[in-house]
Amino acid sequence: MLSADQSLQSRLPELPYGSVWLIGGAGLNRRRLSPLAVHALSTADAVIHDPGIAQEILDLVQPSRYREVTSPEEAIDRVIKLAEDGWRVVQLVKGDTIERAVGSATRCAERNIPFRIVPSADDPVSNEAPLCLVLVRTTLSAGGANSRPTLVLLIAKPQSDAAAEVAPRQRPLDFSMSGLAG
Repeated sequence: MLSADQSLQSRLPELPYGSVWLIGGAGLNRRRLSPLAVHALSTADAVIHDPGIAQEILDLVQPSRYREVTSPEEAIDRVIKLAEDGWRVVQLVKGDTIERAVGSATRCAERNIPFRIVPSADDPVSNEAPLCLVLVRTTLSAGGANSRPTLVLLIAKPQSDAAAEVAPRQRPLDFSMSGLAG
């Protein structure tokens, strides 16, 4: 018979190779992480995180997995490179998770990288909730017309449906440190 933890673990989605999952630092408290966030941190191939994330949260990353602290400005470039190389990547952020999610989701979408926001345990967002992002771009020039403010509304399908439509990437050959330069 399966224990409650094993039963929950078997129902959690797998991180696809070549994807990025964004997790908020949960107020620097491990108890505020959702079971999905704990699962993602413990199964990711690489975790790129902001400075100041609590050690008790970072301890959830398996010792054999790659972990790197980097500035918020450089983090998205690192996660994109690793995801394009086929790694299962968690971007662990401190501060305003939604603001970071918009920037990361936009950059990942430009590269056709599957992206998921993992809610904290106390977020009122379910695993199947649709993700809606509103982006306002101040310059857009189309067909030689003058630039003018443009409102772009992106309404995604439920996250599990959106991820299913992206072609899966293959697992990298290995996770040696030599592949991390760049």
